[in-house]
Amino acid sequence: MLTLENAHGIDAEFKNGVLIVHLPKQETVKPKQVPIRVQA
Repeated sequence: MLTLENAHGIDAEFKNGVLIVHLPKQETVKPKQVPIRVQA
């Protein structure tokens, strides 16, 4: 999803009746490890 925080880098050009929009490649979400402690 595009938000204002990651909207930088968007570019558009209109040439010969064609609109070309360039969007930056979105970063993939990295998995996050959460430590779990078990008390027996």
